[in-house]
Amino acid sequence: MVNVAAEHEDDQRNQRRTYHRRFWFPKRVDDGSIAANHTNGILEVRLPVSEGAVTRGKRIEIEG
Repeated sequence: MVNVAAEHEDDQRNQRRTYHRRFWFPKRVDDGSIAANHTNGILEVRLPVSEGAVTRGKRIEIEG
């Protein structure tokens, strides 16, 4: 799971906002190789999949 949190301050309105978002992944991530970069308001997070990782989850057939 990756938890992303950010704050935004609006000095003109004297307001402060906090944002939170969580992301779950179906495969194991290599913790030692995680990297993040923030440029021009865009957050890029790289989460390399561990070698030999398999997808966890369950396939559900859709009827109709």
